[in-house]
Amino acid sequence: MLKYRCLVSITIVAFLMLSGCAVFRDTPQTDAYNRFAIRAAQAQLWNEAIFRWKQVINIDPDDSKAHNNLGVAYEATGDMDAALAAYRRATALEPDNRYYRLNYRRCRIHLRRSGADSEETPQD
Repeated sequence: MLKYRCLVSITIVAFLMLSGCAVFRDTPQTDAYNRFAIRAAQAQLWNEAIFRWKQVINIDPDDSKAHNNLGVAYEATGDMDAALAAYRRATALEPDNRYYRLNYRRCRIHLRRSGADSEETPQD
C-alpha cells in the first residue's frame, strides 16, 4: 500500500511539473484584454486597442488573432509599417488563415501604391 501511495504521489508531482513546463498562457487575462481591445476598437479608440492587444501578445506571443487585430488597429491609425509587421506575424503563425493572408496582401498593396513597400511580392 505504501508503494502504491508513493507511486501515485510521484505521478501527480510529475504531472504537475510537466504541465508547468508547458507555455503558460493566462487565458482569462488574455480574454479580458481581448474583449477590452475589441470594445476600444469599436469605439475607435485605436491607441487603447493597440495597448491591449500588445498585452495579449506579451502574455501569448503566438496568438495569431491578436497579431491580426493589432494589424487592423495599426492600419486604422495610419501606421502601415507596423500593420504590415503584425499581419506578417499573424500569417506566419497561421498560414492557412485566408483572412490573415488577405489583410497582409491588402496592406502590402497599399504600401506598394504609396511607394513605401520595398519588399518583394510574396509567392502565396
